[in-house]
Amino acid sequence: MFAHNRLAAALALACLTSAGPVLALQDGPPVAAPGRTLSLDDVLSMETFGTASLSPDGQWVVYERRRPYDTAPRFDRSHRSGWAVSDLKIARTDGGAPEDLLPSEPGVGLLLGSWSPDGRRLLVHRLSGDRLEIGVVTLADRSVRWTGLTPDLVNGVTSAWLDADRLALTIRPGGDLPWLLRFDGTGQSEMDQRWTRTAEGREPSRTRVETRAGQVTTDAAAPPVRLIVLDVRTGLQQVLAEGAIRDFAPSPAGDRIAVLTSGAPVARVPLSSIAQSAVQTRSRLTLVAVGTGEAVRPGDDLDVAPHLLRWSPAGDAVLIWARRDGEGWGAATLLAAGIDGDLKRFETAGLRPFEEGRDVDEVRVVQADWLGRDAILRARRPGSDRFDWWTLGAGAPLNLTEGMASSPSRLSAVLDDEALAFAGGRLWSLGRGGETRPLSAEGDTLSDGRTFTLMTPFRIQANEPPRQSWIAARSPSGTRILDRGGATGITSTQTCDGTLIGRSVVRTGILTACLDQGVETLALATPGVDRVLDRVNADLAEVAIPQAKPIHHRDPFGQAVTSYLFLPPGRTATEVRGLIVMVYPGVVEDGRYVEATGLQSLGPRAQILATEGYAVLSAALPDESQTTRPTMFDDFTRATDAAVDAALAEEPGLPSNRLALLGHSFGGYTALAIATRSPRYRSVVAWAAPTDPAAKWGELRPHAWLWPEYAMSLDTAPGAVENGQARLGGPPWSEADQYAGASPYMQADRIVAPLLLITADRDYVPMANAQRMLSAMHRQGKWARLATYWGESHSNASPANVRDVYREIFDWLDRTLGDEALNLPVGAAPMPGPNSRSQPSS
Repeated sequence: MFAHNRLAAALALACLTSAGPVLALQDGPPVAAPGRTLSLDDVLSMETFGTASLSPDGQWVVYERRRPYDTAPRFDRSHRSGWAVSDLKIARTDGGAPEDLLPSEPGVGLLLGSWSPDGRRLLVHRLSGDRLEIGVVTLADRSVRWTGLTPDLVNGVTSAWLDADRLALTIRPGGDLPWLLRFDGTGQSEMDQRWTRTAEGREPSRTRVETRAGQVTTDAAAPPVRLIVLDVRTGLQQVLAEGAIRDFAPSPAGDRIAVLTSGAPVARVPLSSIAQSAVQTRSRLTLVAVGTGEAVRPGDDLDVAPHLLRWSPAGDAVLIWARRDGEGWGAATLLAAGIDGDLKRFETAGLRPFEEGRDVDEVRVVQADWLGRDAILRARRPGSDRFDWWTLGAGAPLNLTEGMASSPSRLSAVLDDEALAFAGGRLWSLGRGGETRPLSAEGDTLSDGRTFTLMTPFRIQANEPPRQSWIAARSPSGTRILDRGGATGITSTQTCDGTLIGRSVVRTGILTACLDQGVETLALATPGVDRVLDRVNADLAEVAIPQAKPIHHRDPFGQAVTSYLFLPPGRTATEVRGLIVMVYPGVVEDGRYVEATGLQSLGPRAQILATEGYAVLSAALPDESQTTRPTMFDDFTRATDAAVDAALAEEPGLPSNRLALLGHSFGGYTALAIATRSPRYRSVVAWAAPTDPAAKWGELRPHAWLWPEYAMSLDTAPGAVENGQARLGGPPWSEADQYAGASPYMQADRIVAPLLLITADRDYVPMANAQRMLSAMHRQGKWARLATYWGESHSNASPANVRDVYREIFDWLDRTLGDEALNLPVGAAPMPGPNSRSQPSS
């Protein structure tokens, strides 16, 4: 899609299954040995780890382990389909094999929540059918109290321990599934109900969205959620608030809760610059006393930005970024909202927390915290593009990092008078009074050892560094605990050559989860112990997985880049059936990430494509920020050609006359763009591709027209096209030439290669994009095929549909790159033969 952030390779990661023996760390992850070749069924039947966590006292490890992906009871919840086959495992850190924390049940998923501060209890969730329920496990006897409550899963915090016995929760009073699960899984049943009402003819069946003076309203309101305090000993509940609660934060003592609630819609300034993730409603702050329920609202006209809600260490004020009603976000500033309702404004002297032309939205975060009674803010001077950390107090802002070659991108821990952060491979102390000093040696290659999953609330990831004097530091040799005095002696040697999918750290232990070519390894380090705790998919050691060969070359701008070439196991370059060139600007695939949920969250995978006799080149292309809109198509074409030329030079036996382009999402758009410029590629596969920015510009996402009461936005698609990857800068009527020049559809007359177009009815890239391109090819008498998947979104989740889409791709490549097609002009179609892999689908 035309997003402002590129394809994320890090998803909220999954879980595992049956308990295995404790393995010796020195065994290392399995290395692929000669044997049968990796198959798609191997990947779909993989087990995975999800969230893993050490107890605060360091005595226990609890983690999710998901049974094989293709055993899930349903697949209409995108990558969350694997939640329904999740088990919870527990192990002591001082030894012993993992075992079930709670009994495993077919079709029921158990999900890990947070620990109580004393480590005696654990929040968990149970997913069964259309029901998600909150439970609390007592570790001493492993008993569980199922509460009958349904959590509300949103971007903000939805659960937090106030102390060892009290838990603050946002719940759905009606017991219906939270939006994150309804979003993907209940659309068809909702649509069926609406069609049924029309068929019966007794009730109207319609939704209404209205925009006036830049303000969007709907005729329905989302049901309210409720903030409660649950006493986990007695089960008693105290209701603190009810409404459109989007986030909350308890004070350090647990005696107050800052609650952020969505208010009236924000009116869009006509023709002003818009963001894809623009904030749609005002947010109101309320400070609630837990004991009495007394509520204080600091400023009735205060509109609070999302993702900054940080209590002072004393618990007497909350740090926020806010503006007054009627003001733009450019007028917002850093404030301390006191528990008595008073507001203290910090002097920022014009410092800006965002890049030029950017401002507050749902994914851009003001990074700030407390240092004693002062604030610390990441910001830049007007006119500068360098971000530094500044203390804000009684006088003028003080730059803490101006003497550093590079400034930390985030804080890793905070104390009363200093913050700890990583930059340039070293750990640094940022003192409140301006004393900045390194805590590790020059030449170190350290980075922050914390990791997050997609279930970690966004605010916690961006703005809630722990208040502690120690930190987890990652290096090429492993992860270790550091404090201001140096290492503590706790070191994990799990280095993870693949993708680090999770880490949990306490003062006395390090837990790491690593994914490398399908094998996932959970490793534990505590004083005197460094061992592998669990591992899944170890049998892949007997499977030949296509390996990535780095191809070093220069891009059209003279920069040194690396593309990756995958050859089919057991075949040389001269024996391959063709070369598939995968394109996605700014992203290359190095072959390490092989995992079931990645198939439908990351699009087509090179290792799977290379198992059917084709070589695959993941081409290094510049991202959209490195090019300009007028030259983007040409720059992408030159970069792809450079990668292909380098691969052909490295492996001269590759068939230079059997080249195919393949891309997903913005990569599909890129493949089509290249097809308008170059006849070099005899076939193109474009999956979930926006083919025409003008068509994409005004389309609503499927959930928006189905449930307009949930976060309706008329800014998402226009913001993505104007200021996202397409970079068109304005609406179609003001930039008509730009839109035509950025549209493969409007340049379909320049495409000669045959096109395979893949789409789905629930994709946020509307089906019309692929349908229009199919019609354009038909109108010219050219060769194209459209494969439409029903009930799928941006990638396929159903195992049957995953298998089928690869079968479609291979059948298409067989026909367009095969011997018969080579004897015809580019784009001419041979007659279908009896050996077609494509199968009819009902």
